[in-house]
Formats: sequence, structure tokens, C-alpha cells
Amino acid sequence: MVVNGSDEPTALRARLAAHLARPVDPADDAAMRSRAAVADVLVEGRAAAAVERLRRELRGYHPPPAARDHLAVALAARSAEVRAVDEDGALVVVDRAGLAECRAIAREILDLRPAPDLVDFAHDLLDRLDRAERWRWVAPDSVPGAAVVALAVLVLPFVGGAVGSAAVTAGGVAVGAALVFGATLAHRRRQWAVDAARPLRRPGR
Repeated sequence: MVVNGSDEPTALRARLAAHLARPVDPADDAAMRSRAAVADVLVEGRAAAAVERLRRELRGYHPPPAARDHLAVALAARSAEVRAVDEDGALVVVDRAGLAECRAIAREILDLRPAPDLVDFAHDLLDRLDRAERWRWVAPDSVPGAAVVALAVLVLPFVGGAVGSAAVTAGGVAVGAALVFGATLAHRRRQWAVDAARPLRRPGR
């Protein structure tokens, strides 16, 4: 269940709703109870409560496949609640708390061993989280600051060469390298932090 598109939250809800609509054996009490527990899971803001209710329902015994699928559906819906929607309509993580909760959700879904489409969803979510944690270099806001670094890198070694001083040249190279390293550290951001600075909305809005 890899969901992409111009309105990912809507597409995800449709996929999860279709999963919940699959037939359940009326004689399977656990599956019937679990489906009832997630009846309103696709209503924005209610997934967390459905997850906790299902965990209580399924605690203490080995649940049937349908019940595990229902918990996985609730977890997938919860993952959308803790993310934001960017200007392209995609769900993105925008803070450390959301990153940690989504990673825990994906792992819990995999531990449930649900239907293949839900397993695919969990793997896709983990891939996205890995990308969200990658470092990105962000262009400095201050043009003068960037100019100082550039001049230091270019001018100091040149001055050392012009005056014939190996010490000045070596010092210039060292200072320039330190400035470049410092500028790189100062202007790198995690991908989720870069996404957080973009225009965002919450799912369902």
C-alpha cells in the first residue's frame, strides 16, 4: 500500500476504508470486535483512541489475521495524523516526535504480520523516515557571511603566496578549511526540518 498523489491523506483514507470493507467471518468474534473498534478510525483525530482500544482487545492472545489487519489499519491512519501535508499534497514528518512515533508505528505494523498491502505501507513509511533524517545543505540567509567565507578561502592562501610566507599560506588554508567546515555545519538541516519550513497544513484541513 504505497500511497502517493496530489492529495495523499484522501488517497490513504480511501485505501484504508477499502481494507476495512473486506468481508469478515461473522463467527470470528475477535475480528468482528476489532472491526467495530475501528469503525470511525478514518475520522480525523480518532485513530489514536482506536489504536489503544484495539491493543486492549487483542492483548493476551494470538489474534486472528483479520483482527491484526484492523489494528494495522488503525496504526496507518494514526501515522497520517502525526504528519503534515505539504503544498504538493504529500504527507511529511515535520518534528522529532512525529518521526519517532511514525517509526514505532511502522515497526508495530510489521510485527503484526498483516496483509501484504499493509506490510508494503510500513516499509514505504520506514523508507520515508530514513529520507526525512538525511542531512540537507541549506543556502545561508546572509550573503555577507557567505562572502566572508569565500574571501577567506580564496584570499588568505593567495596573500601567503604573494608575500612568500609558507606559514601564512598554510594558516590561510587551515582558516579557510575551518570556515568552510563551520559554514557547512551551520547551514545543514535534517530533511524533516527543511520540510517543516515549507507551507503546510494538517490532514483533513
